[in-house]
Amino acid sequence: MKTLSKKLGSEKYITNANGEVESVILSLAEYERVINLLEDYGLGLAMKEAESDKTFDKEQALRYLDNA
Repeated sequence: MKTLSKKLGSEKYITNANGEVESVILSLAEYERVINLLEDYGLGLAMKEAESDKTFDKEQALRYLDNA
């Protein structure tokens, strides 16, 4: 968590009665940054997976989509 908190900066924590962290509060800008990082990571995984998929030319792709 230290690495992430250094990059994000001003997060706040909500703890329970035992002092255990239950929630993290981020600024909107920090939240959007995290979301963008997750989306980029997911896109990268999808692109890597798609590299091994069969490719279609335009006509084949349109036929495939029409039949899907």
